[in-house]
Amino acid sequence: MTLQLARTCAKGRVAEIQLSCGRALVFEHARDVPMEFWARGFSDTPKDFQYYELIEQTMGSAFEYRYLAVFDQTKRPVALQPLVLTTQDLAVSASEALVRFVAKLRTLWPRFCQSRMALAGCLVGEGETGAIESLEVAIPLVAEALEKYARGQGISLVAFKDFSTKMRHAFSYLSRSGYSRLAGFPPLTLELNFASFDEYMAMQLSRATRKNLRRKFRAADDASPPLALEVWTDAEQIIDEIYPLYLAVAQTSAIRFEVFTREYFLEAGRCAPGKFRYFIWRQGSRAVAFSFCTIWNGTLYDNDIGLDYTVAYELNLYYVTFRDLLNWALSNGLRRYASAPFSY
Repeated sequence: MTLQLARTCAKGRVAEIQLSCGRALVFEHARDVPMEFWARGFSDTPKDFQYYELIEQTMGSAFEYRYLAVFDQTKRPVALQPLVLTTQDLAVSASEALVRFVAKLRTLWPRFCQSRMALAGCLVGEGETGAIESLEVAIPLVAEALEKYARGQGISLVAFKDFSTKMRHAFSYLSRSGYSRLAGFPPLTLELNFASFDEYMAMQLSRATRKNLRRKFRAADDASPPLALEVWTDAEQIIDEIYPLYLAVAQTSAIRFEVFTREYFLEAGRCAPGKFRYFIWRQGSRAVAFSFCTIWNGTLYDNDIGLDYTVAYELNLYYVTFRDLLNWALSNGLRRYASAPFSY
């Protein structure tokens, strides 16, 4: 692997960072990284080389991307850590009064209360270290490489973004090294150990919740024209219908980090045929709800939602999409449902 890496490095600009017990190489593009790193470090996640390249190629206006290939002192590969570089508005979640005050100050100082930031992880959802060795070995070296890279680039804020609680023990090193752990938006994982959504309600929900949901579903099921579900594997013919629905939800969120481009949804189905699904709920001929999902390793990942807010509350579309996705997953032999960390 070391020999192949040396040949690959000649193709483009690769910076080298010396570490206390190893070194790191900084690649500018996912495609520049030797495929062995992707194969060994990202074999257990749906966010593999294809996904990072998709993000890089379709979400470049507000973000830059780097990839830290980390080695120990014996030149053995330890981890591949993707990075997201961006300028963060530190007032994004402040009160309305403070936001207005900051806006006035920015007429004089445009970059006031903004910070250049390097995030270890993925732009979307849970982060990965791409660890080839154990996390206990990888995390200290990755953190050192991240901090030295950020310092060299004049970046003042570094973070590990949206990593699973399963990694918390390995990440205790970061707490001892001056990092602070902040709560993020929770994802949902649900084992599909039932035969239908009705059985799920009977097994896992309280009587009051079941009654409330049935009332919501009656409103949707009695709609005229009736709701109908379509499932697509490519977005080319439907992008003009689904993208406004996605934006309607994304732009109402009080906290926004990434807003996907049209190209993201278009290219996803092209770069990995069969891996993604585009669910559309129609009332008559009109699209009123949308869900973008990943299918991987027996799991349906519910990534993004879009809603027509002129009917979303009347038809309880958020609940309808959840019910229909679970029923679709069950009918297609999937074993788990997982949502992205939602903030709406």
